[in-house]
Amino acid sequence: MSLADSGRPEIERWTGRLLGVAGAILLVEAASGLYSESLAGVPFSWALSAIPFGIGFALAPLVLLRSYQSLADRTPMTAIVGVAFVASLPVGTIVLVGWASLARASDLVPNVTVLPVTISTAFFTLLGLFAIGIAAFGVVFLRDDRTRLLGGSLVLFASGWAIPLAVAKLSGAYPSWLADVLVVSVATSMLVVGYAFPPTEPDRGWHN
Repeated sequence: MSLADSGRPEIERWTGRLLGVAGAILLVEAASGLYSESLAGVPFSWALSAIPFGIGFALAPLVLLRSYQSLADRTPMTAIVGVAFVASLPVGTIVLVGWASLARASDLVPNVTVLPVTISTAFFTLLGLFAIGIAAFGVVFLRDDRTRLLGGSLVLFASGWAIPLAVAKLSGAYPSWLADVLVVSVATSMLVVGYAFPPTEPDRGWHN
């Protein structure tokens, strides 16, 4: 066993724990507002209050990379497409931010306004691809009893924020109840993903 293999269970264990803790904090915040109240008056509290969400979005790719190893031999196409879609958000965001920064600093590249769509539309498209990638893994996990809980929670994580944001984008409004639905569904999914991760080895009879 290599050093990387021996350290993998510990990484997975802490990944699950961090997701679970972040989900629990979000649920407590949604129910009581204690988290925001405790940060009142703290410098940069707007950034601190987003940490639980940030943990979820930062660790989701790690969960899927580990899940990819479980699925690649049985559903290679879904695994590849899922990882590619999930990677599109961080890669696309880096490209857009880098492009905009370079355009502002010099005349070497044109401004991002030359894109045929607005920046917000491009970013929402990247978010949509990210959600599809996560949901693809979740749907495959739903096919096996031993990984069904993880699969359902991944689908909930993807749809929990993607659907409300899509509704808000299409309707042009973002009511408070929709924000509550987003927070509760994402928090619950993070808690369950943390509990169910890492995945149980799926049935070797799976196939595309």
